Amino acid sequence: MRKWALLFLAFTTGCMVGPNYKKPESCMPDAFMEGSQTVLLDEDLNQWWKQFNDPLLDELLEEACRANYDHRIALEKIIQARSEYQVQSSYLWPEFDIDAVATRSRNSQTLFDTGGTNTSGINAGTFLPTFQNFFHIAFDAIWELDFFGKFRRSQRAALYEWEASREEAQDVKISIMSEVARNYVIIRAAQQKIELLKQKIAIYEEELALTSALYESGLDDKIQVDTTVVSLEEQQAVLPTVEATLKQTLYALAFLLGRQPESLGAKFEERKSIPLGLDKIPTGLPSDLLRRRPDIRRAERALAAATEQIGVAVAELFPHITLTGNTFSGGAFAGSAIGFETGSLSQFLKHASQFWSVGPALRWDILDFGKTRGNIELQKSIMRQALLTYEQTVIASLRDVEGALAVYFDEQKRRCSYANEMEASREAFELASDLFQAGLANQQQVLQAQLGFLDSQLSFTDSEQALTTYLIATYKALGGDWECSYTPLK
Repeated sequence: MRKWALLFLAFTTGCMVGPNYKKPESCMPDAFMEGSQTVLLDEDLNQWWKQFNDPLLDELLEEACRANYDHRIALEKIIQARSEYQVQSSYLWPEFDIDAVATRSRNSQTLFDTGGTNTSGINAGTFLPTFQNFFHIAFDAIWELDFFGKFRRSQRAALYEWEASREEAQDVKISIMSEVARNYVIIRAAQQKIELLKQKIAIYEEELALTSALYESGLDDKIQVDTTVVSLEEQQAVLPTVEATLKQTLYALAFLLGRQPESLGAKFEERKSIPLGLDKIPTGLPSDLLRRRPDIRRAERALAAATEQIGVAVAELFPHITLTGNTFSGGAFAGSAIGFETGSLSQFLKHASQFWSVGPALRWDILDFGKTRGNIELQKSIMRQALLTYEQTVIASLRDVEGALAVYFDEQKRRCSYANEMEASREAFELASDLFQAGLANQQQVLQAQLGFLDSQLSFTDSEQALTTYLIATYKALGGDWECSYTPLK
């Protein structure tokens, strides 16, 4: 056994043709243009959504991690890549097989019949026995020696593809979870908007009744009635659009959870506010993206695998040397073998029935009309494409972070302005109500002030929805992970 191990090491530690992989250098800026440079801890990303303090959102994220079909498919691709790595690793070792055959056959007595007989009266053309037995058992082995690194390169490429598939699954998970959170925000915002729009419609209906009464009494003109009708119809037209958005988003969320579309309605019967997480954006350093974002890590692993495939292609320029021989089952070059063959069961396992064969074999494609060199150039082109994809992914990550931070900070300012507007409109509505109670303002003024307050609430709701959506996009761009208890693969 020790001799076999030494022989394996001697044959598998030789030279490996083709380029060796070196991780590309990525020039990253010292800091993001948007936001401040702060320390970003893994905990800030792995559990950032918990700042929302929303148990239902936590529940939905957990369910999506467990049941989403895209994520489950990505996990299966990890198993596929891992199995491919096992297959490629097996080529470094000899292959052992066992053959066993037991047959009884009848030979034709007229196949070589010449029509004549010898002096003993036996057909001269019949020299085979009528019935014949054949027993065979053998252990075969074949081993292609990896002198030029073809199998080692293939093994490494498969390993890097396996690692890339893990990063792909991680990227899919982050995208799915961020989409779940985004849809959740849309649903909560749509619920608030529907409630506010219904209140506006009720106020316009009240105002229409008032203006119509005033018009019929000759205290107002027809223009005011028509203007109120236009405003009422506008709000009644907007409401179905928001309701449709709510339904579509519920159906989209159900799909992300691997559910049927109509199965989520009960969970959202209770209306809740939009989840907010203010002042919780630690941006860290741009260089952190290289280790945090799975799409960058996946692109880097794909580049490594493509580099190894060049070596696999180059190895085809050199001869293939195999320890082989001649066996019953496989014919020439099927493998080295040892076993027993006989036509009599009583002689089957005796020394005289033993056979064996061993020896080297060489195959070298010396003329293939450019096929091998064409494949080398093909693999080089694939490697260059992988390098460009990696560089593009790095630049795209910086764009994603800078863009998400820019809109987030701008939306923070807008939300502050809308909050001030909402507070001012609330005070105006309360003042108009007090004046109406004191007989110093009419009902139309109160209704207009109330409509202004509702409009400011709608604008504030839009801003809160955008702010949380941009927050989700920011953490996704930073490579935010999502922990869940469903971890079928290690």
